[in-house]
Amino acid sequence: MDNNDIYQVSEKLRQESRSMYNRLRSIDADAQFVTHVSEMLTEYPVIANERCGVWYVDPQLAHSDTVYFKSTDGHTNNWKFSLRRANTHIFPILAQYNGCILVDSTRKGKRMPDSFSRTIPIWCAVWNTAVKILRNTEWDCKLYTPPRVVSESENSHMSKLVPVFADMLLKSGIDVRELTKGMKKPVRPIWITRDHRLTIPPDFTDAEFCPIVCVSASSTQDCSDGFMYVQGAADDHELWAGKLTPQLFWKYKEQLLGDKNTMEIVDQVVSINRDVQMSGGVSFIKNTNLAVGGQMATSVPGFDAVISCGERMDSSEKHLCLSIHDSKKGQTEMATAIPLALQFVEPFMRNNSRILVCCAQGTNLSVSIALAILTKYTDDNGQFQVNERNVITKQMIQNRLLWITTSHAKARGSLFERALGLMQNEWRRMEHERMEWEVERIRLKAKISASEKRIAQLSTLYTVSQKHVAMLETMLKGGTKGEVKHVASEVKQAANEARQAVKEVSGIGVADIVEVTRGTRERGRKLLEQCMEEIEALTNGVDLQPPEIMAAPLESLRRGEFGSVNSKGDTSSGSLGVPKDTDEPQLNGIIESDRSASDSLLLVSAHMPKRTSDDEESQPEQRPIRRISEQRRRRRMSLTVDEVDNAQWHETRVLAGHMDCVRAISIQNDLMASAADDGLVVIWDLAQKPRARARDMAPKSICRGHLAAATSVVLGADCVYAGGLDSTVRAWTLPTDSTSASDDVTGVFPAREFVGHTDAVWSVALAPRVSLLASASADATCRIWSTDSRMSSTPLCATWTSGKQVPTCVLFTDDGARLTIGYDSGTVDVRDMAAANNPVMFDCGSRITQIARYDNVYAVACVSGVVHLCDSRTGASVLSTGISAYPKPHVVTAVDISSNSSVVTGGSDGVVKWWDWRRPLTSVCEIRAHKQKADEGVCAVAYAAGGVLSAGADSLIKLFQQ
Repeated sequence: MDNNDIYQVSEKLRQESRSMYNRLRSIDADAQFVTHVSEMLTEYPVIANERCGVWYVDPQLAHSDTVYFKSTDGHTNNWKFSLRRANTHIFPILAQYNGCILVDSTRKGKRMPDSFSRTIPIWCAVWNTAVKILRNTEWDCKLYTPPRVVSESENSHMSKLVPVFADMLLKSGIDVRELTKGMKKPVRPIWITRDHRLTIPPDFTDAEFCPIVCVSASSTQDCSDGFMYVQGAADDHELWAGKLTPQLFWKYKEQLLGDKNTMEIVDQVVSINRDVQMSGGVSFIKNTNLAVGGQMATSVPGFDAVISCGERMDSSEKHLCLSIHDSKKGQTEMATAIPLALQFVEPFMRNNSRILVCCAQGTNLSVSIALAILTKYTDDNGQFQVNERNVITKQMIQNRLLWITTSHAKARGSLFERALGLMQNEWRRMEHERMEWEVERIRLKAKISASEKRIAQLSTLYTVSQKHVAMLETMLKGGTKGEVKHVASEVKQAANEARQAVKEVSGIGVADIVEVTRGTRERGRKLLEQCMEEIEALTNGVDLQPPEIMAAPLESLRRGEFGSVNSKGDTSSGSLGVPKDTDEPQLNGIIESDRSASDSLLLVSAHMPKRTSDDEESQPEQRPIRRISEQRRRRRMSLTVDEVDNAQWHETRVLAGHMDCVRAISIQNDLMASAADDGLVVIWDLAQKPRARARDMAPKSICRGHLAAATSVVLGADCVYAGGLDSTVRAWTLPTDSTSASDDVTGVFPAREFVGHTDAVWSVALAPRVSLLASASADATCRIWSTDSRMSSTPLCATWTSGKQVPTCVLFTDDGARLTIGYDSGTVDVRDMAAANNPVMFDCGSRITQIARYDNVYAVACVSGVVHLCDSRTGASVLSTGISAYPKPHVVTAVDISSNSSVVTGGSDGVVKWWDWRRPLTSVCEIRAHKQKADEGVCAVAYAAGGVLSAGADSLIKLFQQ
């Protein structure tokens, strides 16, 4: 038997082991354990957790309601408290029975599902915390997790998120006080698995909590008897069960389990029980006329329009049938179904008619369609409003979701995400079309205005030319001096009339066009920027450029309609100036006898369009060359060195990849890493060319994993390390060289975690030659870690303290032999790694914000606004007074030093300054690089890429070059 035969046999055995017969027998075996537990705890109702748990509960034992705790809300590093799955309907049950039993199962390899081990404990802790805040009393809000399933470290991380989730719950609009008014004890999860042998029923009567007993029905061991056991057999039932439902399984269990030819029996059962899958029950959403329900609800009278989801039926004027599968396949079908539903329902919504949206169970498809209808056609009070031009935000959708989940307890949201994305895409498409029409309208107005001005100018020019001809004829005929003066006065009067006619011409003037287009462009830019923030949060890097509204109208006004001006100031062909072959000397000579020669030039200036500041920026090649006087030229030649350098530094690139303040940057060769308050660490390739017609570029990779703001970052040879407010240091593997900015940038999760600090990590430093990493934390410790993968289990090498001083920054030498630590007291320690107890210490007087090094010279930035330059070997000051970089109340927040005696600093006022430390009294160059935000400006600076990089509170990173 060759390898192919062995593979085919093993594959056939695997498929047979997961056949429908083996799955149903496995479900029955697990359901017997659930029945046993329910008999032990008869005082508590048995509630199934959608969707898998419904198969394991006998309908005769099950409560009429179900819950929906999703396992993905409890995945590691992705813990969530979902408001759309708040399960608020369980509180009346808990208040009535003082507890309940929840049933679910999991696949092979786990003792219990993540929904039981993490999602439900987070849910209990969040609700307990909210109740404690509202009642202002003693209430147990600790996070309880199964000890052998969830580690203490993971429990600690989840516990830090509970107050955040509780605050989100209290601000969501859910009436927590009303829902929990019947609760006399805090809720707490209790876990029962197949490993437990229940012989004596547990008694929770005198317990200080309300128990939520989580029963994991599946077994980790083979408990089969005449069949092949499948752990978590009911999971993903839409892939194997066909149209068989849990209700049909329990009704025909004996027939289905009595014959191995299960598929034929399933077809017979489904065909004779088609109505069993349908349920009735109608729930109106909030105070609207929109209702959701099961398929049987279509027989309920009193509705003006009905939308049915799932079944293929013929539609009519008041009945729309949408063919959507209630499975993962329905996510793609939803893209065509939602637009049809919105188009069908709009006239009924306008007339305030009663509308019913229904599906087989009234739990998933119908509520997703209802969510789309409420989002587009209602305001925040539930009244009709077409939201065509309003931004469909997450808050809007979240509010509508709360309406549905609180009004319809059976709502389940597996297709909510798809409906959310479709609504946002539809708004973006409509807004894009609206902007295109707005741009076209402005262009047409500009063309009409230009044509009207052209007509007026040509007619006035014709009138003036006729006067000139008459004057010249009079001169040629030898007219008297009085006649010539009379004709000249008529020419002047015609010129004045021409100027007045141009001012009073009907239509929109050039200035008006500029103002209209400028205002429209600004409004469009704000709308698109708001849309860009949501697109980048979901897709990480979609590049939308605002439309160029000004280009075409001004170009047509300047070049196509009025001509252009060459470098000498002459009018080229197509302009409205006086032709060159006009006998200007004779005309000027005549007019000068009564008026200055400059007045005669008004005939030309009256017809030339006035340039605006936007014109000059958009078309610099059309500016006339200015003549510079000799005195001004000498003054330019006598500029100081500082002034020349100041003119040379300019902004060349803008890196926009963060959504909040950028705290730190680190550079190695052509790679740069940035850490920000949004919790992201972004990798940039500085050798990458900017995008076409732009100065920005896309990130190479985005690293996720921090649960709070990332405060520091350092690049290594193959990893990037970042510390954050979550008291951890995390490491990510750097992307390969084949990764380009044009690739789809996806989140990269940490490869390692360094856990040990108990407070925020302010700074990290790397010594790659000796595989060491240093971290400074607000817990008043500096810890040394090993980056060697062979020591991944115990990476902590040493912990250093210096009394009550809090370290704010750390820095290794290139060889890793010495470590420099700056403290909030202003002290700097230079420690030899071989003899860490005898450091070189010197005092800088105030809290240290950052330290930079070149060779043996350290640049130390302090909150006093002074940068001290010190010798690291002796601690002696290189400069007696230091560099007074920023006046109070501003502070030096960033510093770096280069090999050519140059120092660059960043301040809280958003200004980047360059210094020559040999002449520290005045700066070489100053540029306001970043906008201030909450008393923060520039947060990091560094020499790199032939220039200087700066990061600021405005979430931008900028590159300045000479």
